[in-house]
Amino acid sequence: MAGDLLIRGGTVIDGTGAPGRKADVRIKAGRIEEIAPDLPARGEPEIDASGAVVAPGFIDSHTHFDATIYWDPMCDPMPQHGVTTVVSGNCSLGLAPVRPDDRLAQIDVYSFIEDMPAEVLNAAIPWDWVTYEEYAASLGRQKLGVNLACFVGHSQIRSYVMGDAAWERTATADEIAAMAAELDKALVAGALGMSYSLFDKDREGRRVPSSIADEAELDALIARLGAHGASLQFVPGDSVDLIVSNLEWLGTFLGRHDVTGFYNVLVHTVSDETRTPRIMGCLEALQAKGVRIFGMASPRQFDMSIGFEGTICFMAVPAWNQLAQAPIEEQRRLIASADWRARARNDADTYHSPMFPFARPDLLYIGSVGQAELQPWIGRSLAELQAERGGHVSDLLADWLQENDLATSFTFAVANTEPATVARLLTSPVAFVSGSDAGAHLQMFCAAGDATLLLTRYVHERGDFSLEAAVHELTGRQAKLLGLHDRGVLAEGKAADLVIFALGELVYGPQHLVSDVPGGRARLTRDPGGYRATIVGGEVVQMDGKATGALPARWLPRQAG
Repeated sequence: MAGDLLIRGGTVIDGTGAPGRKADVRIKAGRIEEIAPDLPARGEPEIDASGAVVAPGFIDSHTHFDATIYWDPMCDPMPQHGVTTVVSGNCSLGLAPVRPDDRLAQIDVYSFIEDMPAEVLNAAIPWDWVTYEEYAASLGRQKLGVNLACFVGHSQIRSYVMGDAAWERTATADEIAAMAAELDKALVAGALGMSYSLFDKDREGRRVPSSIADEAELDALIARLGAHGASLQFVPGDSVDLIVSNLEWLGTFLGRHDVTGFYNVLVHTVSDETRTPRIMGCLEALQAKGVRIFGMASPRQFDMSIGFEGTICFMAVPAWNQLAQAPIEEQRRLIASADWRARARNDADTYHSPMFPFARPDLLYIGSVGQAELQPWIGRSLAELQAERGGHVSDLLADWLQENDLATSFTFAVANTEPATVARLLTSPVAFVSGSDAGAHLQMFCAAGDATLLLTRYVHERGDFSLEAAVHELTGRQAKLLGLHDRGVLAEGKAADLVIFALGELVYGPQHLVSDVPGGRARLTRDPGGYRATIVGGEVVQMDGKATGALPARWLPRQAG
């Protein structure tokens, strides 16, 4: 029978943080029936887990697979890295609620911010919903290789209620009441909570609707989260001053309404050494006051490949964002324009750009060139180019683009370049191991495999975590804070989402391009992580790095309690 399985001879690490123990695991009809040594066979299929760990399937709580599931229900390569549940609807965005007349505009915003091809999203998404309740019902019919849980985006709710005015002004009392009612409906339908952003911008540089909400609106919505026992995922800003100020501001609402908040993202940056201690200090002070607020912290070094065709990396710098969003002929005109260059110089000096730090050209490395004779520059920094050629960094970059006819890219290690510092982040009580961003930014970086990196680097190599503690961070703690009460722990009666692995067999490999997005588009991926098996609902979805083709996973509505 599907969903029946006996896993023999492994060391069970149950996701609670308790020490591992030798035991077999019997699964019946997709649920864990028994965990004990030497269980007798009953004719079900068996997996030999000798020399391996049997653990709950990992939960990745910050992804953008909202649209991906419609062309890749496996969310490749997530199962090959032990993940059995992903959470989407982050950063105030999502696919519902949305009115039919607003779909194209909403997809343009989503595709720009998450760096995904809009035409693919428009073609692949079935759009058999308007309301969040209809969206939940549609998700419930979708067959998947990993379970999907979702936040509802505040920008989505705001646009649904206010239309174009959502981008322009604060809400009236009636509009706030209507938004609260829509949030109620989404939470009843199964949304984990609400996502909110004070950081993201659209293609034209407009801040997303979420950022325009005033205190009355935010208080009313977070009150509804509190009434439902739901949580808030949020992006509070770009500069450290703004992040700290907004964390303190949001903390007042979270504390008042007893709501758990997840801040995206807690990282260490070489470009600003004050960032980590100031933000961690702020989170520690808020927790000391009783506010349940956690900084999402990924173990991954945030390396980005930055091109100049539609990238989000310049959205904080108006003139440069204008160039990045323009068609190629307009780009050529702009970089030749003295007026644009003057604005570009001013904006590069004026605006803080966390994803392209004009003030730190030593951190920006040339990744590709458009002319063969320039290939010796690949791997060298923009600072080296400036040292040789001179001039203002903005003019230098514009000249370089002209020389390459815009066919050039840079790489930038945005954050988390020092493992020892990252370890201090990950092990802090104010941190929540999350923030992968998997599923987004298809050609900028591959965010799959964070769990594998945590286990290989921070458990096996460095010893910052015990194996039991790391598994707890990836499973039981995630499930408890998110309200996924049927996942995250191996116990009798729980859903049978499991992963089988031997720590010494795991591999966190380099990212590489594959061209399997509809229309032949490329994306960055990562090879399988060395997991022996990943099991969802008692069915094996990957074995020894190869997908089985089984799609037993489903949408997971939030459970009360």
